[in-house]
Amino acid sequence: MRVTLALLFAVFALSVRPMAAQEPSRRWAADSAMFEHLGLTSDQRDKIKAIREQAQQQNAPLREQLQQALGGKSFRDLTPAERESLKPKIEPIRKQMMENRKKVHDQISAILTPDQRKQLEHEMHERRGRRGEGEGPPS
Repeated sequence: MRVTLALLFAVFALSVRPMAAQEPSRRWAADSAMFEHLGLTSDQRDKIKAIREQAQQQNAPLREQLQQALGGKSFRDLTPAERESLKPKIEPIRKQMMENRKKVHDQISAILTPDQRKQLEHEMHERRGRRGEGEGPPS
């Protein structure tokens, strides 16, 4: 379950963290690097690119709503009281983003071979170890 959640996070890389403030092209470039070592066919690359572009378009309004709800601040910069007061506003947005992320994960997983899925999970495990567990807002 942890590996699946980490994979899910990495594949789509959208969260309530300050990443939303980064340029989308920079996030996508970082995520694309994860796929380089998988030996994707051109067909797989095209399909994954289309899935990710569609997901980015679907989530753009959600990211904007989230930034507005947070007042342009990072979730990490909020006090515990501010986080608690904003929870009713951001929780539905966060849930929708997670649903969208799971859909993308499932679509991409369906495109990968079993060996590619295993390799991606391994890379995600290593990446999570470098990044450190426990980052990001509590669920």
